[in-house]
Amino acid sequence: MYDIIIIGAGPAGISAGIYAVSRGKRTLILEKAQVGGIIGKVSTVTHYTAIEKQETGATFAARMKEQALQAGVEIVQAEAVHVALTGEVKSVATDRGIYEAKRIILANGGTPRKLGIPGEKELAGKGMGMNAARDGAAYAGKNVYVVGGA
Repeated sequence: MYDIIIIGAGPAGISAGIYAVSRGKRTLILEKAQVGGIIGKVSTVTHYTAIEKQETGATFAARMKEQALQAGVEIVQAEAVHVALTGEVKSVATDRGIYEAKRIILANGGTPRKLGIPGEKELAGKGMGMNAARDGAAYAGKNVYVVGGA
């Protein structure tokens, strides 16, 4: 049994894991895909502190994973399919088994969500973007419509 299970290995999940281990907590991170989350897929990371110049998402994700493992965080590639939060012992059922802990942290990140409007597919990359940090400069001085946000 773990003290803490974290669902999601993006920057928030990895940071929470490293902090928990530094406080003496036996910690497991469950990640269904790859460490790094969405940031691990970008070509160049530009908006995080302590980023090395021209660092890719892949190298940033690799550094996060290495730091977590060196700190003593356990990372398992598994998809959480059910979480039971009642009682003193919480459980996470995954496609690889059931894990138990005293506490659960949800750090399952976000996914760009399409709006489902007519022409959306055809406009992707042609005036409609889903990443303000990456695409914003192309729209400088223009009228834009923003939906959503973080």
